[in-house]
Amino acid sequence: MLNDEQRELYTALAEALIPASDVMPSATEVGVADVLIDQALGYRPDLAEDFDAAVIACAGVEPELALDHLAERDPVRFKVLTLVSAGAYLLSPLVQAALDYNPPPRPVGDDTDTYVDMLADVVERGFHVR
Repeated sequence: MLNDEQRELYTALAEALIPASDVMPSATEVGVADVLIDQALGYRPDLAEDFDAAVIACAGVEPELALDHLAERDPVRFKVLTLVSAGAYLLSPLVQAALDYNPPPRPVGDDTDTYVDMLADVVERGFHVR
C-alpha cells in the first residue's frame, strides 16, 4: 500500500503514463492513484512489492524522465508499474463508458467431471520418474 508521499509521486507517474485524449480521460481524472490502484493491487498482490519499488525508484526525478530511466534500468519493474496502472485505469467506470465496454457476464461452468476423468487416468498410470 502506498503512503501519502508515494501516492503523490504515483499520481504524477500515472498522469505521465496515461494522459487525457480527445475521447479518453487521464489517469488522474478517473482517480487511478486514489482507490483504483489499491483495487488493482488487491487483485494482483504478487505484484505489489515490485510496484512499490518501481514507484520509489522514480522519486526525485521528473515523471517522464523517471519512467524512461526505469524502463531502461529495470524493465521488469517498469512492466509491473505499467501493467498495474493500465489495469487500474480500466477498472474505472468512466473509462469503461468511454470505451463503451460492456462485456457479457461469464457463465459459471462446473467441469469437475472432466478433471476427475483426467485425474483418474493419472492415478491409474501411476507416478513414474523418467
